[in-house]
Amino acid sequence: MKPILVVMVWRGGPRFTRCLESVEKTSHLFSRIVLSITSEIDSEDHRLALHFKNAHDNVEAICTGKELPTMQHQEFWVNHLEKTGVKDNDWIYWLAYDDQIYVPGMNDLFGQGSSAYSLEQDTVYFGPWAMRHEQPDRLWQGDESATMESWTSFPQQGPLKLPLITWIADQLKQPTYIQMSGSLIPFRNYVELRDGKPKKTGPMRIEMATAAGKQTKFVQELPRAISMIYGRSNSDRANYGNEARAEDIHLVSRLIKRTRSQPTQVFALVSLLVQQSAQKFAQRILKRPTKNEEWRIRSTESN
Repeated sequence: MKPILVVMVWRGGPRFTRCLESVEKTSHLFSRIVLSITSEIDSEDHRLALHFKNAHDNVEAICTGKELPTMQHQEFWVNHLEKTGVKDNDWIYWLAYDDQIYVPGMNDLFGQGSSAYSLEQDTVYFGPWAMRHEQPDRLWQGDESATMESWTSFPQQGPLKLPLITWIADQLKQPTYIQMSGSLIPFRNYVELRDGKPKKTGPMRIEMATAAGKQTKFVQELPRAISMIYGRSNSDRANYGNEARAEDIHLVSRLIKRTRSQPTQVFALVSLLVQQSAQKFAQRILKRPTKNEEWRIRSTESN
């Protein structure tokens, strides 16, 4: 089994170039590699994608022709894959242009001689993520061999496989969102998100919304990191909280619909709604401060 790699690119520049360095080292581990550029045709990013495509048989470079918001850009590449024969149960490895594939982890999971790791169709996979700390105004220039933290969206003491709504409830305690890069999710979930009502309009909570497919029962952490993200571990994203929580209405609507086919999840959903109501009451009525982002360290990684 080889997943399909999709890289979403918006004003990528040097960070997109850096991303492609990791794609180059792992291109043989993917059945298809789709570089989806949202820009004008013949932009710098588009030309870079075309150049990379010409050097690899399994690479496709597609371009929206103009800059689009995140969800419209995602719909663009989902439509492309749907029209070119991708099946509902094909696995999508999603990667942002300013992140990288973590080569050792990817080789361990899918490379020659790797031990078989079974991906279950009723499960989606997130993290952990190897982390490097980078300033927003310049590229990381550190020691390539230095150890890195790996972050997780699961409890530090486990378990590493949770029912979908249980996992989402834990994430919603956070002000904003977790990471999407390096996730492994069946293509059908992206189609459902594209076609869902109400239509999702913003990128916040995209990880949870994409995970909440009709056939998804569980969320699981992979054995080790397969992506590397660049950020700041002490970054407090709480000031983005209002925008993120505006997407909760969309998310809850999706979860209510999916419990119709999985009635055993109704209690978990009710518990989630009670949790959310109590959290909003504490913040709006009792004027309690918004909770800071909780960064959970899983282990360390090194190249």
